[in-house]
Amino acid sequence: MVKAAIFGLALAGVLAGCEAALSAGGSGSARSAKSAPARMVVADGALVIAGPAGYCVDTTASHDGAGGAFVLLGSCASLSGSAASRTPANPAILTASVFAGSGDDAAFAASFPAMARFLSSDAGRAALSRSGQAQSVVIAQITSANAVMLIRASDRAPAKGQDVEAEYWRALMSVKGQIVTLSVLGLRDLPLNAEVKRQLLEAFVAKVRAANRG
Repeated sequence: MVKAAIFGLALAGVLAGCEAALSAGGSGSARSAKSAPARMVVADGALVIAGPAGYCVDTTASHDGAGGAFVLLGSCASLSGSAASRTPANPAILTASVFAGSGDDAAFAASFPAMARFLSSDAGRAALSRSGQAQSVVIAQITSANAVMLIRASDRAPAKGQDVEAEYWRALMSVKGQIVTLSVLGLRDLPLNAEVKRQLLEAFVAKVRAANRG
């Protein structure tokens, strides 16, 4: 069972990684096609992160180390600077964070009710907040199915760098014993409605699971 305190620290790490990536420019600058791979291997080769069609890894904003991995994904065409590269049907910023887990995927899924209670608390909303202030976050929905927890929330605190929408979707799951969080953040100049963001997140979840099957 994942303790709320550990879960809170993991969420804080997710937000810190996301803030650093957005401040660095996210997926906005053009690079050579070679620097925009379709996937990234993390956790000492134990896990693969891959995004839906049209999304590639921003290698300048992604990192993998002893404390965990953070992977930022954006439009393949934007990252590579090549018109021949694919552009996603619904452009957004996707993030993935990976932390060492208990090794038991089923036990992690069993902890979802406790996580939902934590997220609904002041401490949980503070962990989700970009400013660390619980009052900036509103939890609109928490649901779970097929060993994945889905969270729809909005954060009124400003994001550094990229101008993202307040509302986002996040998924929590365990893959090969690693705790994985996936997020979909819409851009203010290219807003996506909640259902489109959820569908994009579900496609992201499916892609990561498929990349690690077997």
